[in-house]
Amino acid sequence: MKKQPIFTSSFLFLFISNFFIFIGFEMLLPILPAYLLSINANPMQVGLVTTVFTLGAITIRPFVGYYLMDHKRKKLAIVASIALLIITMLYPLLNTIWIFLLLRLFHGTAWGVSTTANSTMAVDSIPKARLGEGMGYFSVSTTVGAIVAPSLGILIYSTFSFHTLIWSSALLSLFAIIMLSFVHATTPIQNDKQPFRFMEAIFEKEVRFQAVLTVVTTLGFGAIITFLVLFGEQKGLKHIFLFFLINAIVSTLIRPFTGKWFDKHGPWSIIIVSAIFGFLSLIVLSYTTNNFTLIIAAILFGAGYGTVMPCLQTWAVQKVSEAKSGAANATFLSSFDVGVGMSAFILGILAEWISIEMIFRLVSLSFLLVALLVYRDYIVNKKTNH
Repeated sequence: MKKQPIFTSSFLFLFISNFFIFIGFEMLLPILPAYLLSINANPMQVGLVTTVFTLGAITIRPFVGYYLMDHKRKKLAIVASIALLIITMLYPLLNTIWIFLLLRLFHGTAWGVSTTANSTMAVDSIPKARLGEGMGYFSVSTTVGAIVAPSLGILIYSTFSFHTLIWSSALLSLFAIIMLSFVHATTPIQNDKQPFRFMEAIFEKEVRFQAVLTVVTTLGFGAIITFLVLFGEQKGLKHIFLFFLINAIVSTLIRPFTGKWFDKHGPWSIIIVSAIFGFLSLIVLSYTTNNFTLIIAAILFGAGYGTVMPCLQTWAVQKVSEAKSGAANATFLSSFDVGVGMSAFILGILAEWISIEMIFRLVSLSFLLVALLVYRDYIVNKKTNH
């Protein structure tokens, strides 16, 4: 029997659109705090740049997941992308801090809608028998976009100006909207739609286990984005960018193989093996004093964290009906945001008491916890099926 194709025109247009959206958004992240300081914000207000954004994204996603059960997904994705474009262009016009922060709340809301709708359309466009492989490919648009964008944003800002950065981001959003217009999206038929309950919708009950795993796994990523640059400065590692570059390359190249493994053998073995790689990566990183061990740590992290996350998203989607794929995606993405926000807060406190090396070693245990929890789930599942 001939395999159904993954790389249809709709999938490719959606992939490109999502890639542009992520670059356009992520390139602003390292610059907005500096811009806020330029309009006389205090440190607490600068900290709120991320907090209010995350609050907006997490709050809206349950509503989006419920809406997507029986409404047109493409239309919502386009509306959200237009909102991202408009909000981005408003930033240079604001010099009142609290209005700026209010705009960040709206930005987070639009981001939550866009990412949930796009991920759900991706699930719809992939043959169900190849979902692990397809979502592995699709997640490249987010991971590579997120890794490339901060450096690109800093380059544009330092070479040109904040206004040039804004226009560049807005132009990418416009390209994303154009790409979305070529996507063919289906609308599921939902006959037994339950009443909306916000507290239950925050974490879709059928995928709460995968949500917990996502939060725990994200602690490792949070440690990397929070402390890696500072760690490089302390250790005299002048090419710390190699970690991000190698991580992106490995996590991209390995996706076809890990996706096929997932589809053939299920989520358990691939997540357990990848979580062990994640554990080893942080241990190696904590002892790194040269570029060679830095590259080894990056390879392990790309194979570990870079595999676990798309596998968890695919697993979550597989646990629910087609109509509920939006709710499952919303839960996964919100869990990621919670994990990043929680890790930044907790690890920031720990950094006052212990070294960055010890933080990496401590957080590495989160990957072992994921492996143990998934192994336990495998044993329970095996007994249930027998």
